[in-house]
Amino acid sequence: MVMLCLMVCAQHRFSRSGSQYTIISPPFVPMGRKYLCACGCGERVTRTCEQVHLQARVHPYLVPTGVNPSRQLRVFAPSSEDGQGVSEDEGRIVAGPSGHQDYHGAEDELRDDVIVGEDWSSPDFDMSAAPDSSESEVIAEDVDDVGVESGLDSEEEDEDDAFLDELDPVRGEDSDGDNSDDEPDIFNWDSFKPSGLTAWEELGEEYEQEAAAVAHKLSEYDLAICRAFSFKVQANLTDKAFKMAPLAFPRDPPLPTLDTIRARVNFLAGFKPQVYDCCVNSCLCFVGPHADLTHCHYCNEPRRRANGKPRKKFTYIPIIPRLVAFAGNREMAEKQQYRAEHVHEPGKTKDVFDGQHYRSLRTKFVKINGERLAHKYFEDPRDVALGASWDGFAPFKRRKKTAWPLILFNYDLPPELRFLLAYILALGVIPGPNKPKDSDSFLWPAVQELLQLAAGVRAFDALSNGMFVLRAYLILVFGDIPAVSMFMKMKGHNGISPCRMCKIIGLRIPGARGTAHYVPLDRSCHPDVKADHQAIKVYDAANLPLRTHDEIITQGKEVEAAPTTAAAERLAKKYGVKGVPILSYLDSLSFPRSFGYDFMHLIWENLIKNLVLLWTGDFKGLDDGREEYQLSKAIWESIAAETAAASDTIPSAYGSRIPNIAKDRPNVSAEMWSFWTLYLGPVLLRRRFKHLKYYRHFIQLVRLLNLCMQFEISADEIETIRTGFIAWVETYESLYFQNDVDRMSVCPLTIHALLHIADGIQFCGPVWCYWAFPMERYCGSIQPGIRSRRFPWASIDRYVLEIAQLTQIKTRYNVVDELALRATRGNIQGSLSDPSYPSCMLLPPKSPQRPDANQIRTIAAALSTRTGATMTQVTAALRRASIEEWGKVRRIDSDAGDTMRSCSLGIVAEDARDATYVRYEMLVDQNTRYRNRPEHFELETFYGQLTHIYRVHLPDACPSLHTEGPTTYILAAIRSCTLKPDDKELAGLDIHFYSLHGGLDVIDITTVQSLVGRVKRTDAWAIIDRSGALARAEWSGEVD
Repeated sequence: MVMLCLMVCAQHRFSRSGSQYTIISPPFVPMGRKYLCACGCGERVTRTCEQVHLQARVHPYLVPTGVNPSRQLRVFAPSSEDGQGVSEDEGRIVAGPSGHQDYHGAEDELRDDVIVGEDWSSPDFDMSAAPDSSESEVIAEDVDDVGVESGLDSEEEDEDDAFLDELDPVRGEDSDGDNSDDEPDIFNWDSFKPSGLTAWEELGEEYEQEAAAVAHKLSEYDLAICRAFSFKVQANLTDKAFKMAPLAFPRDPPLPTLDTIRARVNFLAGFKPQVYDCCVNSCLCFVGPHADLTHCHYCNEPRRRANGKPRKKFTYIPIIPRLVAFAGNREMAEKQQYRAEHVHEPGKTKDVFDGQHYRSLRTKFVKINGERLAHKYFEDPRDVALGASWDGFAPFKRRKKTAWPLILFNYDLPPELRFLLAYILALGVIPGPNKPKDSDSFLWPAVQELLQLAAGVRAFDALSNGMFVLRAYLILVFGDIPAVSMFMKMKGHNGISPCRMCKIIGLRIPGARGTAHYVPLDRSCHPDVKADHQAIKVYDAANLPLRTHDEIITQGKEVEAAPTTAAAERLAKKYGVKGVPILSYLDSLSFPRSFGYDFMHLIWENLIKNLVLLWTGDFKGLDDGREEYQLSKAIWESIAAETAAASDTIPSAYGSRIPNIAKDRPNVSAEMWSFWTLYLGPVLLRRRFKHLKYYRHFIQLVRLLNLCMQFEISADEIETIRTGFIAWVETYESLYFQNDVDRMSVCPLTIHALLHIADGIQFCGPVWCYWAFPMERYCGSIQPGIRSRRFPWASIDRYVLEIAQLTQIKTRYNVVDELALRATRGNIQGSLSDPSYPSCMLLPPKSPQRPDANQIRTIAAALSTRTGATMTQVTAALRRASIEEWGKVRRIDSDAGDTMRSCSLGIVAEDARDATYVRYEMLVDQNTRYRNRPEHFELETFYGQLTHIYRVHLPDACPSLHTEGPTTYILAAIRSCTLKPDDKELAGLDIHFYSLHGGLDVIDITTVQSLVGRVKRTDAWAIIDRSGALARAEWSGEVD
């Protein structure tokens, strides 16, 4: 039993656990107040006066060393210009209950924007070392270069320096200066040895329970600071605009300056980024093996300026403090129970945890550097499964400069949460303007943390109210083909061996100037293949030469061991492998199968766009050869115009308006191409081609895509996907490649990659688990953070860091709602929720008049059928009833509930999208035509236009209607659509056609399922139903 001693000092509290002392959330000291000066003069001074005292001095301050890493703010002194750091014993003091250093508040202790992270490769870093029980560390830090008002407006010339200078660089590992022939290991592997929970952690459990209940609470003033900071970040305010806010909205007491607010946010977040020097051209990061370089060995640009400051920096945001905070937050910990509660059903794939990779990992022991540890993967229900994604994005319209965000996804969260921006773990952004040449160097700090997480870190579990060893494993990596190839150290899509999954050999077009290689299955017509008797003439799509993990690593080592650069390049071209990637140090990844092809880029950004180019005759100058698949210009313009017009009759709940795809093609997003392919294409391309075989080939693709995007995929369906894509690719080559070497450009890697989709689903899970839509949305979310066109990378760095800090504060202090700066979503004014109908809500407008006699007769007929009463009885009951007509109804039984509008009530804007057609279900007697047979009801689906919404309230019991008290009915009057016989060509796609409307059905509102869209063709309307038999995964972004 640990005795807890809380000492309340002048401006802070100490908590004693054993003999450790930890600073617990000191109260904030507003500007203008006096406190004991840090210079040792003994006077009580203001902050401004203290700066004068501290000039040219060294300022010591305490380093908290509590057992919970989420509250450790371990401070390490930055190296001096000559590379010599502060010695271990320099500035060390003993702090205890009777004699401790005065703490001057977060405003002064944290005036530097970033405290350098720990160098885990240092030999003296040992996870298993017990905490020092006798003293707290004090590290001296020079404050000469730390200005209290150091922040500059984003418009000012020195913003880049202002932000980067606040972030102290993390120096690389020390060098002894020897020119040894023995290449040192990239990591200090001893630092990753697991130690479990030491006696200190176990004894500190009581302290953690106390701290979790007491310490993690924000004061009102801190909350005001965080709220103001959240407003600045979420509104993308410039520093200059934010500084005007106190003048526009004064408060008492006033908020501190922006620099002080940032310092306080840094403290409350409980973690600091690690900042590393990097090449000014983004070639590499000066860390790990490159830590001692003075010039980039790719472009030969110097690392530092003449004044010794780095020319560019890469800001890395640590993972561990955030995962530890998740475990310590009860609400978040409960959400992370999804993985532990997921039950695998044999033969079904519903999530990443049903994939072969995850299930095989659970049977294996964790390995670090080949050494087997005592625990298996995911044996603890609190272990965290992670996925990584990276991609290049161009923040400016000219798209000449790119940055590379690095993000993680927490698969322990439910699917509806894990890809939301609030739950994305940003690692940082590789700064532009160029693509990195040594991407591994930027991943080095992340891999260090992931190795440490594989061994285990100490954390507090809010659910069990005790300490535990937190572990996390990276199991999937995804992005577009160039990005993943870069981080896998592979040649990529234009190489001789371009596929990362198999060893198919690419071929150039004879006589072409380009260096691109193409990968048709049948290459028997190519002159190089004809001349080489050992060359494969036709690849068997069902038996491709797949790559293996060991083979890729062996080939990478062979390339790196080549005696000359030229020899290494020859091997790299031969294998398609340029070296051993740093990610291979993570035993939880399987090369190449953990790097599945991203469905978004593969299908919507490449395959569909290329098919459209082929159909319109715009694909690399090719005509249709021996075939006749090209559409005339007039036909394609008609299809494009009908696409744009269809947006008027498709509800906004289905996604953004699709522009004219002939005139405005650059503005058609991947999401739009997805909707067009799955819903509009099958309708608008119908009867457009000269020969039916081209349309059938397209419809075959749509059926396969529908299968891939199902929420649940059976083993038989995976096999159907595999054989289906084999047949589709072979037919594609027959129609478009035509076994003509001059047409080989129609067979890029993106066509061949379709053959690996089924294997990806089987190994990694459904395609939505690792598609790039979340990454694209993340890139879009950080783009507004660029406040300076001259220094865009520093702006992005700061914005990404501040978003991560805000998320951490929300998690640690349970202030998600307080910092959301969003009005609580209540009922819409004038709406009505009836307890009898919990699944729906009636929305205005509401008619002030009682329905006319004809409408009441329609209502009476419906209630007569429903209750079995006669029309006379129902009509009499309705005379006493309250009957209202409403304009809208919303399904509220799910987050994706549709809002449906009646066509007869309310004013419709000119640019409004039609939300009056719905899908509804009714029980239909299958024996209606047979008088002597008993009734046999089956549920059938219908479509129609919602014309009226009625609420009928009977104020008292009505025996004739079999009601025993006040009763409410909410009814929908729907003018049904008379469906035509289904088109055989569209069988299985749940697309229906109608040209006429039928009678009026008055039904209970609960039978109305969802909104549907419509597409006009010359002879009929096509009904678009995304919630029918083929309900599938779709990317819909986020709604604020």
